[in-house]
Amino acid sequence: MHTLDGFKKFVHKGRSTHPKAVIRKNGQMGFNSGAIGKYDLDLFEFVILYISTNKKDRVAIKFTNNDKESGLVKIQKRAGSFAFSAITFLNFNDIDYSETTNYDFTWIETEKTAIFKPKKRLDNGF
Repeated sequence: MHTLDGFKKFVHKGRSTHPKAVIRKNGQMGFNSGAIGKYDLDLFEFVILYISTNKKDRVAIKFTNNDKESGLVKIQKRAGSFAFSAITFLNFNDIDYSETTNYDFTWIETEKTAIFKPKKRLDNGF
């Protein structure tokens, strides 16, 4: 047995170690390097997007490698972060993506799911 069995090596990548979800103004959603490193998100190939049923005010993003599940969105991996297309989801649920915005999120380890409350688009009365 090695002294470091049961430990995970810390390797700092990117600018921030504070986990954040992001909604980009181009309609993509993603996570920063802090989230990827802390929750091992780079081990996953897909996400499934959910919206809360009561007020439609919370988003849940479930990470999975099960390519048989419905509603899969492929993760586009890049150095230090990754993103996935979400423009249809954002539009359908009136979520604001007029500017790139970072969000703190709650991580549910048992379900490999991030949950956060995004900004809603303002209703202009039309």
